[in-house]
Amino acid sequence: MSILKKKPRNFEMQVHDMVLRVTAPQEYLEESRAAALHFWDQLQAYAARNHEFGASKRPVELPEEAPAAMREVAAVAALAGVGPKFTFEGAITDHVGRLLARRVGEVAVAGPGDYFVVTRKRTKLTVFRGEDEADDMAIAIDPKRGPVGVFTTTGKRKLPVESVDGLAVIASSCALADAAGTYALGVLAKPDSMKKALDYLQRVEGVRGAIVLRDGAIGVAGAVEIAA
Repeated sequence: MSILKKKPRNFEMQVHDMVLRVTAPQEYLEESRAAALHFWDQLQAYAARNHEFGASKRPVELPEEAPAAMREVAAVAALAGVGPKFTFEGAITDHVGRLLARRVGEVAVAGPGDYFVVTRKRTKLTVFRGEDEADDMAIAIDPKRGPVGVFTTTGKRKLPVESVDGLAVIASSCALADAAGTYALGVLAKPDSMKKALDYLQRVEGVRGAIVLRDGAIGVAGAVEIAA
């Protein structure tokens, strides 16, 4: 799915059980695939050596000798109050997006429920899809704020709890959006918890905004603009 107004050639690539849809010139396909697979292998290899890194639901502190990329993943997860495993798909999406952003001026990488976007113009991104196209909901992405990572329950293959009709989290990275979205879903699993979840999302450093849909109600946190 292309989410940029100008539509460069798109490509898809398989990264183990993930499919990433990329809006960028076709010439970067092989480089992007190689980078994604290498990063995936790094995550899995480190998780095999450090059980907590791959299994803990709570934040994990890594030693200084751990690879820098793994320390970043753990630190981002800790900002949101969850374990590193909840950031893995977002971190891979970020990795490919950041690589391409150094090569081209505009890029979008879409994973299972994740979006990494760098754009030069104000852009709309659909985060919830209704049964009718008129029921779709989109957010506006301001290019002045730099790269954007978005988590949305639409398209996510695995969710920790079925607690909302829809949740979208906009952050400085997909990994952070994934982590904060995961924690918020846990909060939303409890009755009368929308305000508590929105308050949490506003406190997480790097989270720019969020939208919660539940039982016909819409909750908004932070600086998120719902686009017409």
